[in-house]
Amino acid sequence: GNGIQRAFEADPSVLYFSVHRLERGTFFPADVDVAGAEYAAEMSPSGVGKGVGEGTSVNVGWNTRGSASRPGDAEYLAVWDELLLPIATEFSPDLVIVAAGYDAAEGD
Repeated sequence: GNGIQRAFEADPSVLYFSVHRLERGTFFPADVDVAGAEYAAEMSPSGVGKGVGEGTSVNVGWNTRGSASRPGDAEYLAVWDELLLPIATEFSPDLVIVAAGYDAAEGD
C-alpha cells in the first residue's frame, strides 16, 4: 500500500486509503528509525496526499501496543461504515482496485 500511496499521492483523480498497523510510527514500513520521519508521517493519519492531491489519501493507522484491546471486527466495520465508505461515495470512483496485504512483514 505504501508504494501505491506514493505513486498517486499528488494525483487528485485517485482516491487512496489504507487501514494498517502504525504503532505510533514504530511499525514497519513506517518505522521512523528505519524509513525516516517524512516517510513515517506519510503512513500516519496526517498523510493526506501532496499538492493538488492533498485530501485524496486517507490513512487509518492502528496503535495496538500497550493497549488493553486490539481493533477487532467492530472497529474495522466502524472505520469502513463511518469514514471510508462515505468518503468513497462522495468521490464516486469509476474503478476500485483492492490491494490487501501483499507484503510479507512479520507480524503484519
